[in-house]
Amino acid sequence: MADVLRNTEQLAREFLTQHNLKGPNFEETPQRVAKLWDRFLYEDAEYPNIKTFPTANNEPVVMKNHIAWGYCPHHLVPVQYCFRIGYIPEGKVVGLSKLARIAEYHIKKLPLQEDLTVAIAEDLMELLHPRGAACMIEGVHFCAVIRGIKSGDVKFKTTCFRGEHYLLAGTVEEFLNA
Repeated sequence: MADVLRNTEQLAREFLTQHNLKGPNFEETPQRVAKLWDRFLYEDAEYPNIKTFPTANNEPVVMKNHIAWGYCPHHLVPVQYCFRIGYIPEGKVVGLSKLARIAEYHIKKLPLQEDLTVAIAEDLMELLHPRGAACMIEGVHFCAVIRGIKSGDVKFKTTCFRGEHYLLAGTVEEFLNA
């Protein structure tokens, strides 16, 4: 791990040198960059410990408006994600904070937003075997904000529904409007 930090620090130093960025504001920048990337990519990089609890409830469980930050895999600039994650229990539930932890685990892999949405819903299906699972993500991709379309208010929305229950009339709308 120390080698990774040193290499990242060296790359940041070379970048600053090549772009003639120097002075007191840049003196510790290579170390800060290495620390930032180390913390983002490796802190809590293991799959979270997910404990389940028995339940007789079979009504939807939905977490909404969880904000988390990731990075675009194409440009390595920030992406602000807003998550809505839900499932319909079939005998067991997870601790509520685990929905956010599952999302944040997958963000560390720098996925496409489309793949992130699917990975979260499929994880819930595998972990809980619920009647259905769903994930909706709205992402503000700073690569689109600062380059490309240069729109400060553009959000990209992706959704994924799994399980038979989400084929029933009204269930998708209920999730989207929760």
